[in-house]
Amino acid sequence: MAHQCLRIGYRVWCFHKTVAVAPLDWCWCVLGGVRWKWGWRLNGFPRFRARGGYIQIGERFVAHSRSKGNSIGVFQPVIITAWGEAAKVLIGDDVGLSGCSITAETRITIGNRVLIGAGALIIDSDAHALSPEDRVAKRPAHAAPIVIGDDVFIGARAIILKGVKIGAGAVVGAGAVVTRDVPPRAIVAGNPAKVVGKV
Repeated sequence: MAHQCLRIGYRVWCFHKTVAVAPLDWCWCVLGGVRWKWGWRLNGFPRFRARGGYIQIGERFVAHSRSKGNSIGVFQPVIITAWGEAAKVLIGDDVGLSGCSITAETRITIGNRVLIGAGALIIDSDAHALSPEDRVAKRPAHAAPIVIGDDVFIGARAIILKGVKIGAGAVVGAGAVVTRDVPPRAIVAGNPAKVVGKV
C-alpha cells in the first residue's frame, strides 16, 4: 500500500512539475523562434538563434544546458543557430543534446535518436573566409550541408565540419574532428577522424 501511494505521489509531482515548467519553456522557445512541443525536456535554457533562418525540432527532444542530469558536466548551454535567410536546422525525434553548439549557414539535418555530447561543435561553414584578402573584402565563408543519420552517437567535444555525412548508427569518438564522410555503423576517432572499428 505504501509503495502504491509513493508511486501515485511521484506521478502527481511529475505532472505538477511539467505543468508548472511548461509555460516557461514554451515562452523561452517562442522568443527563440522555435515551436515548443509537449514531451520536451529542457534542463536549463538552450539558446535558439534563428537569425533569418529556420529551426525545426521533433518529438521528445532533450537538451541539457546545465550540469544537472549530465554525468560529465556541461560548460555551456545547448546553442542551436540558423544563421541567414537560407539556413535550416532540422532535428528528428528522440534527440538528446548536452551543452553542444550547432550552427547552420546552409542546412544541418540530424536524424532520429541521435545523441550529441557536451562541448561538441557542428558547423556547416568555415565561419570566416580563409584568405586574408577575402576577409578584408568581407567575402562569405565556404559552406556545405551536414547530414547526420539516425542512431548516431557523437562524443563529447567532437567537431563535425562542413559537407560531412555521418551514416546511420555510427559513433564519433570524444574529441574527434570529422572532415569527411563516415560510413554507417563505423566508429571514428582522432584528428582528422579515421575509422577505428565497427558497431
